[in-house]
Amino acid sequence: MSDNWNQNSDTNQPKPPPKTGGLLSNYKTQQPDQGIPDARSMPGANSASSPAGPQRNNSSLLRGGFQQQSPTSQQGQFSPSQANPGMQQRSQSPQPYNAGNQQWSPVAPQPGQQYPRQPQPQSMTPQQRHGLLSNTVDMMRRWSGKFASVAGHQVQPPAPYLDRYRPASMPGVEMSPSRPSRPWKRSRVLRINQHIRQRRLKSRQGGVGRVLAITLATLLVLVLLTSFGSSAYGYSYYVQQQPRMEEYANQHIDQNTRIYDRNGVLLYEAYDNTTSAYSGRRVTVRYEDIPLIMQNAMTSIEDKTFWTNAGIDPLAIVRAGSSGYGGASTLTQQVIKNLTRDTNPTYQRKLTEAAMAIGLTQQYSKSKIMEMYFNVAPFGAQTYGVEVAAEDYFGLKPTCKVNQPCTPGISNLDYNTRTRKHDPILGLARASFLAGQPNAPSATDPTMGAENKQRALDRQKLVLNAMITQGMTVNGQADGPPITEAIAKQAEDLMAKQTFHPYQRIMKAPHFVQYVIDQMVQALGGGNAGLHAFQTGGYNIRTTIDINLVNYTQNEITRHIYQPDIQKVTGYNLTLSTDNNVHNAAVVVMDSKTGEILGMNGSADFNSTDPTVNGQFNAAINARPPGSTFKPFDYATAFQMGWNPAIVLQDNETFFPTGSTAGVQIPTSQDQINAMSKAGLFYAPSDYGQTWHFQPFTVRQSTAGSLNIAAIKTMQFAGGNAVLNTMQRLGVNNQVNDGLAWAIGARDVSPLQMANAYETFANNGVRVQPQSILDVWDNLGHNLYHYNTNKPVGGRVFSPQVSYLMTSVLIDEPDRLVEFSGDHDLSFTDIDPNCAVNFYCAHQVAAKTGTTDLFRDNWTIGYTPDVTVAVWVGNADNSPMRNVIGITGAAPIWHNVIESTLGYCNQNTTGAYAQYGDGVACSKYNFRFSKNPTWTFPVPPGVTRASLSSRTGLQGGGTMDYVIDGQAPMQP
Repeated sequence: MSDNWNQNSDTNQPKPPPKTGGLLSNYKTQQPDQGIPDARSMPGANSASSPAGPQRNNSSLLRGGFQQQSPTSQQGQFSPSQANPGMQQRSQSPQPYNAGNQQWSPVAPQPGQQYPRQPQPQSMTPQQRHGLLSNTVDMMRRWSGKFASVAGHQVQPPAPYLDRYRPASMPGVEMSPSRPSRPWKRSRVLRINQHIRQRRLKSRQGGVGRVLAITLATLLVLVLLTSFGSSAYGYSYYVQQQPRMEEYANQHIDQNTRIYDRNGVLLYEAYDNTTSAYSGRRVTVRYEDIPLIMQNAMTSIEDKTFWTNAGIDPLAIVRAGSSGYGGASTLTQQVIKNLTRDTNPTYQRKLTEAAMAIGLTQQYSKSKIMEMYFNVAPFGAQTYGVEVAAEDYFGLKPTCKVNQPCTPGISNLDYNTRTRKHDPILGLARASFLAGQPNAPSATDPTMGAENKQRALDRQKLVLNAMITQGMTVNGQADGPPITEAIAKQAEDLMAKQTFHPYQRIMKAPHFVQYVIDQMVQALGGGNAGLHAFQTGGYNIRTTIDINLVNYTQNEITRHIYQPDIQKVTGYNLTLSTDNNVHNAAVVVMDSKTGEILGMNGSADFNSTDPTVNGQFNAAINARPPGSTFKPFDYATAFQMGWNPAIVLQDNETFFPTGSTAGVQIPTSQDQINAMSKAGLFYAPSDYGQTWHFQPFTVRQSTAGSLNIAAIKTMQFAGGNAVLNTMQRLGVNNQVNDGLAWAIGARDVSPLQMANAYETFANNGVRVQPQSILDVWDNLGHNLYHYNTNKPVGGRVFSPQVSYLMTSVLIDEPDRLVEFSGDHDLSFTDIDPNCAVNFYCAHQVAAKTGTTDLFRDNWTIGYTPDVTVAVWVGNADNSPMRNVIGITGAAPIWHNVIESTLGYCNQNTTGAYAQYGDGVACSKYNFRFSKNPTWTFPVPPGVTRASLSSRTGLQGGGTMDYVIDGQAPMQP
């Protein structure tokens, strides 16, 4: 305890800190020290007291100074008023001390009188009045009196208050009677207090250690306060950054979209390289696909405490701050930096990264954060993510299988494509090389020159040294062999020998790929938004085409247009491009049952800028007049109304009215016909070569000879609107019933639409919409779309019976002899010679040619029960060809392509059919019908053969033809 009872009594007196453990050491805390006047400031006090003055003052207080009255003092114990009548007089004032409210009240001073300095009044509780000091004093008094009585001494009352220090007289103050003086002696309590005080003074004098302890304690308190304040601020900042962290962690990462053929061959890689500096190639992978050796290599150089830290590494921060070289960011912080795309070197950014990194670690597993890092980190100038880097640097491409997500190339990091074996040291070499890239991707991209490669190799050495120091293994497994200096040297040598090539963007089957892109963009919303979603969506699109078929078809187009070719009708060896002004072609190949587009070629040369070719214009999906290939739809519409292939139509010169008034004179010369036809007075078509046969022909014969009059008369019978309805149900919606010329293919239709319409005949009258996409996955393997080829969705247009009637007409090679003589490109005669003369040969194929006015368009379209092929030949600028008809222009290409899809190669045909050999190497395909194609068309129930007249089409006459049950002519 302190012996300075009144804090205001002696300002120069030092105040030692309280000590605990003894009775008096708790004194000051139990007894209030305010509210009692300082004895030395009262009248009669000795202002020049000796060093023992404070003790004497304390003794006086203990002996009977201003002791607060307690219940014990009321029971005969000594009180201040009894010991000092003068004090009792002084204490009487207009506002005396009130025992009820237990506070001192100020008293107005009398003239010539001095009052003690009093502190601010404070309320005193009963517990304070019965404090430890009061009880101790009372006990000392009682025991001292008892011992004195036993010793034979009379107990004397205590000395008056401050009696020893009162002067002889005080003006205006009544003095109490003097009493005999006796030597004063301190009480035991005060002596003990004095010893304690002296020990404290000694400790202060030797105070270097104490000052140091106090200083350290103060610093510790400051550190704790600062830490608490920083923690509070950090937590508040962390809470503020949580929404941003969640936004970034869940944001969409721009990823490449890849388009594959049906067998997993990459056709095109789409990505956004225009919207920002961060645009580039990226393919995300799952954590399970990243080899352990790749993970270990990355953590060894970038964040060795990754698996144990809380998102930040305080020691790394201190180390980086002291060195000034940076490098304090953990992998988690780098994930945040790459997601926010903020690279400004500011403390604010670092603080934000740290807060978000902590939050990311709290909400996501370490494996998920590792996966995020490998997908967003840069590994080259415009190479983002480890998957793209593995493909660019080491040629490790993803492996895609039917009905399964693609396996990324990074999962085969240790695979040697040359030896086709797995090599752990090769995996270590590649992993350590890749792990060095994110530090400075533009400076260490090895595809950008020798200097970059050397920097990448130097960085690889650092990675390998770190892996050795941290005791990592060659294969990443815990029980694997450790990496040694010798093994590291082997890994370095492997990368030193590695040749790196810059990325080259390619597009295979470009017309088809662009067709797929347009479909995807429309499905994703269209416009720029749809295009951006496609380029950055990370889709893996498995399409329907076989790139081998596309390449084969392109070679066939080049062979037959730009190289000498035998014209089988005339026997001349001609080159179509130079001799007949033919420069362009388009081909569509479809599966007859499922609607899959197996092949699409939109021009003769995609890279050609020749206006007759216009290579990038996709003629396969753009409309051209189909000519005579349109006629089967006239006939099929009539078959639905009761006609059959034996119906007879007269082929002679016919003037079809076009709304002219009655009495118009019939023209008598060709010039009049042309003039009146041009004036719109009537429509007078002719057959090929401006001729007519002037005799009756059946529908079968008219189709084989491609006669125009018969087709127009058929549409007149069926009605233009009925034919228009048929075309709309076949998916051809751009047709208009605007004249009779429409019946012979005057309105534009695209090769894709024509192939789809003919495919309906092959599929027993059911149209299946053209299909270009089989599957769509995201980069995590989720299947977003799947086309079930076993259950294609279609709509019926014709009955199976009507479809077969039309097919029976189109497979009739013997009837085509009149038109095409010895040219059998519309049949499989080279496979089965019987097909040239026998309708019922074992290898049937339905086909039709077409040619438009002035030889601007040349077509051949045909099908088997498995596959449908449409070929257009012409010029992109619509310039006319010279003397080219379907059998000489499009038919040779069509013939070889359709046979190739069925497994028959025309490369080296010999013998009687050597003319079919074109030297174009064939390819093998994996279509559903590749191993066992259907070579004949089965006759459906409800179709029978009847004896019909070829002159009248009525019953009898000996010509057998197919009719639908119940629709055979009854009249003989």
